[in-house]
Amino acid sequence: MSDIKNSARLIAHTLLSHAKENGDITDEIILSVIDRVETTMASINQVIDKRELFEILVADFSIGKGSITLMSDDLTPWLYSKKAEINWELWNRYESYMYEKDPSFPINDLDDFTDKILDKCVNPKEQGSWDRRGMVVGHVQSGKTSNYVGLINKATDAGYKVIIVIAGTISSLRRQTQERIDEGYIGKSSSAYINNYGENKIIGVGKYKVDTDIYSLTSSFYRTGDEGDFNQGIANRLNIPIGKNPVVFVIKKNKSILENLIDWFSKDSNIKMIDGQPKLFDVPALIIDDEADAASVNATKDINEIKTINKLIRTLLNVFDQNTFIGYTATPYANLFIPQDFNDELTTDVKGKKYFIGQDLFPKDFIINIVAPKNYIGAAKIFGLENPITGESHEPLDVFRVIDDYDPPFFKTINKNNKDDLPEYLPESLETALKSFILTCAIRRLRGHEKKHNSMLIHVALYVKWIDRVALLVNERMKDFKNYISGTDSKFLKELEELYINDFMPTTENVLENIDYTDSRIELHDWEKVKSELKKAASKIDIRAVHGTRSTTNLEYKNIDEIDYSRYEDGLSVIAVGGGRLARGITLEGLSISYYLRTTRMYDSLMQMGRWFGYRPGYVDLCRLYTTAQIYEWFNHITMATEEMRYDFDEMTTRNLKPKDFRLKVRNHHGLLAITSVAKLFWAQDITMSFSGSNPQTYLLFKDEKSILNNFNILKTLFERLGFPSYLNIKTKRNKTRYLLYRNVDLDVLTDFIENYKINIPSINNQVISDYIKLQQTKNNIKEWNVCIVSNTSDKVLLYDEGVVRKPENRREYEPQKYNLAANGKTIELVCSVRNQTEQSDLYKITKNQIDDIVDRQVDLLEGGSGSIKERRAREGKGLLLIYALDARGTTNVGNEIPIIGYSLHFPRIEDEVQVSYSATIYDELDKEPMEDDDNLENE
Repeated sequence: MSDIKNSARLIAHTLLSHAKENGDITDEIILSVIDRVETTMASINQVIDKRELFEILVADFSIGKGSITLMSDDLTPWLYSKKAEINWELWNRYESYMYEKDPSFPINDLDDFTDKILDKCVNPKEQGSWDRRGMVVGHVQSGKTSNYVGLINKATDAGYKVIIVIAGTISSLRRQTQERIDEGYIGKSSSAYINNYGENKIIGVGKYKVDTDIYSLTSSFYRTGDEGDFNQGIANRLNIPIGKNPVVFVIKKNKSILENLIDWFSKDSNIKMIDGQPKLFDVPALIIDDEADAASVNATKDINEIKTINKLIRTLLNVFDQNTFIGYTATPYANLFIPQDFNDELTTDVKGKKYFIGQDLFPKDFIINIVAPKNYIGAAKIFGLENPITGESHEPLDVFRVIDDYDPPFFKTINKNNKDDLPEYLPESLETALKSFILTCAIRRLRGHEKKHNSMLIHVALYVKWIDRVALLVNERMKDFKNYISGTDSKFLKELEELYINDFMPTTENVLENIDYTDSRIELHDWEKVKSELKKAASKIDIRAVHGTRSTTNLEYKNIDEIDYSRYEDGLSVIAVGGGRLARGITLEGLSISYYLRTTRMYDSLMQMGRWFGYRPGYVDLCRLYTTAQIYEWFNHITMATEEMRYDFDEMTTRNLKPKDFRLKVRNHHGLLAITSVAKLFWAQDITMSFSGSNPQTYLLFKDEKSILNNFNILKTLFERLGFPSYLNIKTKRNKTRYLLYRNVDLDVLTDFIENYKINIPSINNQVISDYIKLQQTKNNIKEWNVCIVSNTSDKVLLYDEGVVRKPENRREYEPQKYNLAANGKTIELVCSVRNQTEQSDLYKITKNQIDDIVDRQVDLLEGGSGSIKERRAREGKGLLLIYALDARGTTNVGNEIPIIGYSLHFPRIEDEVQVSYSATIYDELDKEPMEDDDNLENE
């Protein structure tokens, strides 16, 4: 850090230390202090970068920081009592390095998180045999590698002697992970050391002197494949003793690699033969399984039938008499299906030796959920999800752009019948995405990011020859665009200007209105300034084809070099065209534009393909997700179910429950069947389902007249059966009817409404919900069910006219839509609520993905109760059905003037629930494999 920057930071810290005495430090307080620092520095003729200083101070004071919640078995804490005895030299140099590399990196939070994780590992100084299994659940692209590199440094300081990082199934990902380990842990180039016979090439943390030497028996070296992965011959040549200095291995999940590593350990001088099998004693080992949900899970019904990778990882762990195993993943649900039962007599042969396989990889001892900080751009921000506990919600960020013009030149499904019909041109939507990337690169230069990396992802197909052809077409079109910019082609520059004015400027305004943290670099720019950066921005853009084919002989497009950002000190701007290796592989630095066509049937893989999630400092408003409406909706379903299960986890931790309890909760989660294939749910064909404490909502509604009329008619029938409201049933607001509240309704009236309602949300199965409600009655688990019909009390409603940009200020006032309900020969007039559709779609998608609001959710509960709404509902044992009639003008292409009926169900948390069981079915569209894959990741 420069002297000027450091001086400014120290002055700011002094001023903020006084502010902290009077309460929490906020973004606003930091900004005001920076103005004072600027004045002070100007008095000595020093100029500071106010935006950079803001980012540094936000990290220093953990503003909007993340947190962790932790669920564990009865583990004895050890770290905090031993902390003063440990020399934290490796952690201290990692901390110094990360701060120097990026002063805005939240190193204080990482210090706290890694302490909590290490405390759940076994103390490496503990004598005797021990085996611990845990899992850390992060978010896609949320910095998990930095997390476990920090943990590895601390674990080594504490006394772990062997570190094994199992880095996915892809060679490029393993090499990328090795480079991060070299940089953040070893401090020298593993490739130079191994291949140049001990060359000590200092990198990363190596510039800070420590007494501990770390040796790697794998490297980032590659020539045609992945020569740096574990090799017994190289390991023998290096002759590093195990158990003395720390030794690290970064390996793929690959059968031969795992077998070779097991066999090599079995020949160590510390090996003892126990019951005829090799066992390595007194060498504490920490094994990190990166992408722990991929390939590691044993997806079979029989505990005696074990898949190869799962079997070999278990065998590797069982070689060590002292080991801690931690799986890192953003999609943990397959791991939670792992059975806890195992056959302790099962053995396997590896290279002529017999080994016990040992227990399965279920995280029996601890699960840690990392709650992302405010500036993480994940599902909650992309889809505008609401926190079901606090009720806090935000508008979805306006980054989704629908692709509906790709067939032709691409196909809806690429299969054996059309796989040879390669495209000959690009669809207009992809050309628009390419123009957006040029604009993004130019705008980032204006924001001081001229030396930052920029990436665009194009995922059109899985076949290598399709990837090859699309990369060729993209390269040719980008050449045209670069020539147009160099030649100041007026037509092309006008197209870019229109895209900037009509797309980029409104989106920046939307983001500034809706992000819940301060990003001082996001601003609107004058077109002429953007235009002045186009040539420099476009000239840097390189197009790479990303696939496993190394020989270019049969390729049309030859630029298949690895994307190695570390080689570009002035920043790499790259368009990566690929398949599975992009979808679940390398990290794309500075990813802004994603063009994504092919889906997958497995929910965990689909989540991992969300490469656009992550941290986007200074450019989240420039990000775009071009994809189909169907893929976008499936991501929506999946992320909603995932977020709900995270909240379940947090709630269960407050009740001191254990990982095995969470495992059952996840298995019984009502959203799960919407997002996974029954083939993977090996534990049962008949599924038991739980709705305890949940809140199913109709956030996607049909727009066809038949469905709308059906749902309105079943509301009218419900009202007739409930009866015309008495004075006690009516709650008013501003002297107008707000709620028709019916308490302790007949269960048949409630379930008939649910069963006859037409809905197409995978997580809402009408019959299953109805059966569940009826089953709870057998044990009187829900004391009463209440039904509330909600009426609008506004004099005017705000609606969007057809074709206008959907910004709040563009709404116009209209008279509200009214409707009548009749019962007992009398009629009551009610008023429709407004929920404006969030984007163009064949379905009516509700704003914020929530149909009700926080006030409505407690309409039937006792007033003045303590605790959250969920806690009060559980205590009172009440279930609530909220029904809304929505103004049809809130969506598009609906002109029949019939109210559109939506509902929201609120189940109380039930301790002793009767779960509903039924034979599972799969959502057909998701379960179809979109195409075959000849660039297989599993067989590297």
